[in-house]
Amino acid sequence: MNWLIFALLATTTYGLYNFFTKLSADRLNPSIALIFVGIASFLVGLVSIGISKIFGQPILFSRNALLFPLLAGLFAGVAEIFYLMMFSKGAPLSIGNPLVVGGTVVIAAVLGLFFLREPLNATKIVGIVLTLIGLGILARG
Repeated sequence: MNWLIFALLATTTYGLYNFFTKLSADRLNPSIALIFVGIASFLVGLVSIGISKIFGQPILFSRNALLFPLLAGLFAGVAEIFYLMMFSKGAPLSIGNPLVVGGTVVIAAVLGLFFLREPLNATKIVGIVLTLIGLGILARG
């Protein structure tokens, strides 16, 4: 399957994730909300492994590679607490979410360019600059 299909599915599910995060932000302590997000994510992972086994897909596992998902989980947990705090302080979903998502796009692009040596071209430069301009406009409220 083309990676764009998975990008659209990830975008849709992250959009729903952001919506439900906003709804929970002023109803739960951020740390408690994070625990429940983690439990739900863990269950999705277990089901996904089960489905892969049923369909005979290989389950890749390497102890040497565990550091990366652990670091990703660590940063996701910290980010989730900040994200929930942002919404609990009254950030509107229509501004707070695009600021965070747009900012992550810029940070990920810069990390990819510098640490993964991904090629830089005019299209990427324009995209990053336009994203920064959009972030500036959104930040003004």
